[in-house]
Amino acid sequence: MSNSNTPVAPWYKQPWLWFILTPLIAVFIYGFVFLYLSITTMDGIVKEDHYKVARGITKDDSLELAAAELSLTSELKLDNLTGDLMLDLKGNLASYPASLNLDLVHPTHQKYDQKITLKLVPGSRFYSGTLQSQLKGKRYLLLYPAQNEWRIRGEISPPYDQSSFTINAN
Repeated sequence: MSNSNTPVAPWYKQPWLWFILTPLIAVFIYGFVFLYLSITTMDGIVKEDHYKVARGITKDDSLELAAAELSLTSELKLDNLTGDLMLDLKGNLASYPASLNLDLVHPTHQKYDQKITLKLVPGSRFYSGTLQSQLKGKRYLLLYPAQNEWRIRGEISPPYDQSSFTINAN
C-alpha cells in the first residue's frame, strides 16, 4: 500500500463549508434589506373616521348618516383625458355650499390620492373642478363640504373616459 500525502485545501476552499454557509449568508442579507425597507417606508393612512375605545376599534358614521337624512345624491361626470369634473348635487339642502371637497383615494397607496376642490357654478346646483392627474385603477370617493357637516362615500372603477358615476348617501 502506498501512503500518499496530498495536501489538504484550506478551510475556505472546502465545498461543504460554502454549501452550508450560502443559505445563511443569503438569509442575513435579505433580512437586513427587509429591515431597512420596513424602517424607511411609510404606511398609508386610513381615510375613515376610526378611533380606539379600550381594546376595540370603532368607526364613526355620523357624517354619512347626516348625508342620508338630507337624501343627498350626486352624479359625477368625469373626463379622464381633459381632467374635467362636473358634479350634480341633489338633496334636501337649504342652500348649496360655495365649494365641496372631493377626495379620490387610491385603495393601496397614498401617493396616488387626489384632493380636489369643486366650485359651485353660479345659479345652479352643479360643481366643477379639474383632476390633478389621470386616474388609473379603482378609486374611493369622499365628497364633503368645507364645514364637514356631512359626507358621501362612493367607489368608482375604470374606464374613466367620459364616464358618469352616481354617488349615493347610504
